[in-house]
Amino acid sequence: MTLRTLIPCILLFVAAAVADQRGKGWYGTIVSCPGDEQFQRIYVQDATLYHDDGDEVALWGVNFQSAMSWEWHRTQSGKGRSQKVDVVQWKSIVNRGFDEIQQMGCDIIRIHLCPGDLADAQGNLIETVWLDMLDYTMAECHRRGIYVNFALLNHLGAEKGRDAILNYALKEHKWEAMVVPGKLEATDNYIRQLVNRPNPYDGGRIYKEYPGWIIAEIMNEPTWPKSVPSEREFPDGVRVYEEWLSANGQQDSSNAWNLFKTESIRTYINRIDRLLYEERVPAVACWNLFWSQGPLHQGWESFDAAVDSAVPVVSFSTYPGQNDAQKSGRRDLSDRNYLPYLEQSYRDREWQGWLQEKRFKGKKASIVYEYETWHNQSTYLYPAMAKYFRAQGAQVATMWTYYLYDNREGGLSRNHSHNLNMVTTPRKAASFLIAGQVFKNTPRYVPYETTEDEADRFGNAALSFSLDLSAYADEEQLIHTGDLKNDFIELPRIPKRIAGYSSSPFVQYEGKGMYFLKAVFEGEKFSNRWMLKIMPHAVFADEGRAVVNHNKAFPLSLDIPGMDRRQWAVFRIENGKHTRVQTKPPSITFSAKPGEYEIRK
Repeated sequence: MTLRTLIPCILLFVAAAVADQRGKGWYGTIVSCPGDEQFQRIYVQDATLYHDDGDEVALWGVNFQSAMSWEWHRTQSGKGRSQKVDVVQWKSIVNRGFDEIQQMGCDIIRIHLCPGDLADAQGNLIETVWLDMLDYTMAECHRRGIYVNFALLNHLGAEKGRDAILNYALKEHKWEAMVVPGKLEATDNYIRQLVNRPNPYDGGRIYKEYPGWIIAEIMNEPTWPKSVPSEREFPDGVRVYEEWLSANGQQDSSNAWNLFKTESIRTYINRIDRLLYEERVPAVACWNLFWSQGPLHQGWESFDAAVDSAVPVVSFSTYPGQNDAQKSGRRDLSDRNYLPYLEQSYRDREWQGWLQEKRFKGKKASIVYEYETWHNQSTYLYPAMAKYFRAQGAQVATMWTYYLYDNREGGLSRNHSHNLNMVTTPRKAASFLIAGQVFKNTPRYVPYETTEDEADRFGNAALSFSLDLSAYADEEQLIHTGDLKNDFIELPRIPKRIAGYSSSPFVQYEGKGMYFLKAVFEGEKFSNRWMLKIMPHAVFADEGRAVVNHNKAFPLSLDIPGMDRRQWAVFRIENGKHTRVQTKPPSITFSAKPGEYEIRK
């Protein structure tokens, strides 16, 4: 703790509770700083995540890779310019990304940490641009009130390559990090340095004192070979296996390998969990258990190890269409109905039905570390997936991955496997907003089923594969992903908030971007003002890449009950200046460019 930190912060000493079960609420010294009031710590009790106030956790968000070299290079690909990081430009892109995900209702992000981007082979932190961006991101999350899940170990695109704890060049290298003594020691060193790192963007506050860091996911997709790998390729790991065989009086066989695998994974999970406990890290430890059909691809060993380990939380991912794309080579699966896929994932043990087993359902809390509509621009699937996650008991879900794009350029291709951005994929963004409402308002463990094979109506939501449409409506708000008729969902009489794409009975809009309409209240009294935000127009060009227009105007009409055109005026807001916009009868109709507007009496 530095003197700079002590000035704005107050130390609160909290007694240790259940010292041998850190997932159930153990805290060491907690530092209270400005902004901490936005957060609550979480704890696990009876396989359920709770906030400090006793409410169940239900957090919705995205993976947000501002601190990973892979994401920067992805935004720069094909532009014919230097790959050197422009930190000023990147921070501008990241700031806009934060604004967008908060507009989309995100309250948590998952951050992949790649030691190859910010540490050496011994686990010592190195002052790289990516470590600086991690500091910056952590400070921004605290300032904005966004919770954080750290995936502490991954390799994706890490710049140091083979000179790192994890080697991105080898698909199945992660198992060595769990058994090779040198890599274990390097990992311990890396995590200890990370959790005790002072953040220069926050007056030197160390990472483990951030109340917004609530989940510590040990490793992203901890893959192992299904059989003994090549000694030439993995000499250190195979040597550890042979030593284990000798110590346990075993002969090399598939059964021996599977037993070694299970014991090694369980020992590794408990090792890192113990390290986090020793370092007084309040974030709850979590073990990653792969994607749908993970047991078929990875075997049951990691699942068995997790059940018997000390960690109180497991994570899973769901990617409808992933297998179809890989088998067929198709780059657009928007025309396929994946509602049956979710039902099979729920019911088939070797898909994700294992989550319903008593050994998981009654013993481990669960979160969704990643999900996406694979090679798919449809808008019915996100809400269906949110309902599925709740049926499986999940309490946190983060989509992979929010695309950070350069404002001067277009977005990813229409057919990219992972593609969500509020500007470049507006219909999917509206679908994501609906899914967030479904996730937060659907009880857990309600068995997953749909009202029709191609459509579903439940709670305040409706979705249709054949119409490629979804909507959410309650007494306060309406969210929709396309042209919405009165019979698709029960509408509020006068919504206080509308987030939509295209037209509804309340708003008719011909543009190709999202819009957000919100009634302004002073206390509980309506102030006779509405605020309107119109996002840029985005269409996919012939080659499939998103093209964004920030200036083109389209007609927009408001038809809110009680809103008489003769009594209301529309003002465009630019640089703090209000300029009146001409309207036309019979409803409030005007030419609307992307930007912000005020409608008032």
